[in-house]
Amino acid sequence: MRYFLHSNGGWMTVPEDTGPFGITIPEGYREVTEKEYNEASGTIVLPHPEEV
Repeated sequence: MRYFLHSNGGWMTVPEDTGPFGITIPEGYREVTEKEYNEASGTIVLPHPEEV
C-alpha cells in the first residue's frame, strides 16, 4: 500500500498493484510513510492478539 497526504489535510491510500491502467495522484498530495499517514489520519493500529 502507498500512502499520501494532501497539503490541505486530506489523505488517501493507493494499492501497490494498480493493474494495467495505473493511478494518477492529484496535485497537492505527497507520498509519506505508513506511520506518518496513520498519525495524520487518526488511524490506530492494534497488534494482532497472540495465538493460544
